[in-house]
Amino acid sequence: MRRFASLRSQADFARLRRHGRRVSTKSFVIYRSEALPGDARALVGITVSKAIGKAVLRNKLRRRLAAVLDEALAPRNAMRLLFVARPFAANASFGDLRAEVTSALGPV
Repeated sequence: MRRFASLRSQADFARLRRHGRRVSTKSFVIYRSEALPGDARALVGITVSKAIGKAVLRNKLRRRLAAVLDEALAPRNAMRLLFVARPFAANASFGDLRAEVTSALGPV
């Protein structure tokens, strides 16, 4: 079982973009906010635009990022995260993505 659930509604994505704390890295822009009442675990949204590449590449990046987040997030931490991929992330290795996410999130 994953340590996080997916953000689903467009309103949640927009709320994080407007009110979340922003952290920029070379591969991602990360928006982070505290959990709302009723959030039992972390809620994560992943956005990979067509500027990254074709569907196969976008889905591969999305799956890699989900795997990295599953390792990086502690099961007891409830928060809301939005990851917006930048074109540099398409060519990054799994280890590079892991290191970047871990350093950007800090002590979770």
